[in-house]
Amino acid sequence: MPAQKNLIRLKVATQQYDWGKSGSTSLAARLGKNAVGHGLKIDEGKSYAEVWMGTHPNGPAHLFDDPSTSLLSLISSDPTFYLGETLVRKWPSTTHIPYLFKVLSIKKALPLQAHPDKGLAEQLQQKDPSNFVDANYKPEIAIAIGEPLAHAGSATKDGEVHVGDEDIAFTGFVGFRPLEEINVFLQKVPELAQAVGDATLVSNFGKSPSTDGLRRIFGSLLRRGVEARDEIATALSTLEQRIKRGESFGIPNGDELARLIIEVNSQYPGDAGVLATTFFMNLAKLKKGEAIYIGADKVHAYLEGDIIECMAISDNVVNAAFDSPDSLASQIGTFVDMLTYTARPVSHWALPRKAYPHSREGRTSKYDPPMEEFVVLGTLLSGDGARTERLSAVKGPTIGIVTKGKMNRGNVLQQCPGPIAVGNGNERFELDEGAVVFITPGNDVDIELLEGRGATAAGEVWWSTFGV
Repeated sequence: MPAQKNLIRLKVATQQYDWGKSGSTSLAARLGKNAVGHGLKIDEGKSYAEVWMGTHPNGPAHLFDDPSTSLLSLISSDPTFYLGETLVRKWPSTTHIPYLFKVLSIKKALPLQAHPDKGLAEQLQQKDPSNFVDANYKPEIAIAIGEPLAHAGSATKDGEVHVGDEDIAFTGFVGFRPLEEINVFLQKVPELAQAVGDATLVSNFGKSPSTDGLRRIFGSLLRRGVEARDEIATALSTLEQRIKRGESFGIPNGDELARLIIEVNSQYPGDAGVLATTFFMNLAKLKKGEAIYIGADKVHAYLEGDIIECMAISDNVVNAAFDSPDSLASQIGTFVDMLTYTARPVSHWALPRKAYPHSREGRTSKYDPPMEEFVVLGTLLSGDGARTERLSAVKGPTIGIVTKGKMNRGNVLQQCPGPIAVGNGNERFELDEGAVVFITPGNDVDIELLEGRGATAAGEVWWSTFGV
């Protein structure tokens, strides 16, 4: 086992899913060249969706200089040194890092999904261990880090920029709309009521909207997406034709909803998820640096953009749309039953960005969700007098990824050629974009932007940590 160090460069994993951006247009792929190392050869014809940073068995990190050694095995050699006494006492039965840290690069909608709470995760893992490899819950946060979609070439086949204002960097469907909004759509959009396939359910909901009624209607729509797919496709085709003829929905935000229908139906033609997301769920539109929090058992489907994502260590997911009917058939019952049906405006899911009290120079922000496993930090540097930052020690393990610039880390700061320097005491790395580091508990961290001058020079590092 390698000698103990406080600052360790990691070789991490990438994941390829159909919804990821293609080739070098994907931030996950571009970062992956340094996150994974020279072994990653970008294929412009493939989709690169995620960078994983952590110890989960579906994408575990290894030591960059010794790829045969996993981060988990290193931690297991001395859990208190690598995880900290606080974390070891809290979860003595495991040596895993309690979070899974990711970068996502999204081209089209992810499957309509929810992540189970701890009780359900344990049941699913016992029942189907091949698909549910862990028994943990998976609340998560998403932070927009990409360029505005309008500037990134996001356009429909007709050349129209995707849904979102000019400075919006991420869009995604999150949680249920208020019941009153859903009721208006059911009454005003006949194709939606037709797709539900139960006039009595729709009528009763119209008289007295309730979360139980929402569960019944939403469940009926999703089940029919598998059992009566042709009828759903017909309803969507009729609706799309009305939109293209310029007919008005006569509902609030009708133009945006119409664009969403066209966009998502082009990605997943005839899928019940097109209706389930657009008319039942909130559309979150995040500017760079804004974030959302999604708890266990909450419905969501990210749509487009580059994000930092962090969650409790789990890969458990239950899908209900935007996937093959054969795959969905066994999941929809569980999905409908597990949801909480919280119906609130989109602001309910916002996670505020706050000043980080352990930032010595005020250049790091904190995203602190209502859970124990992690806090995410974002450090932004520039070449016009904001080149350095120091983060005070925390009680748990930290993972960081350079997403912009070249950086140096260490307690001894020097002028060096290169990107970003990250260091602690006598240990220091000069890191290019995509490089990933692990920092043991109890260590201050110094960060320095090494290249570029003036306002156009920029450095950006994202961290996940425990024990703040």
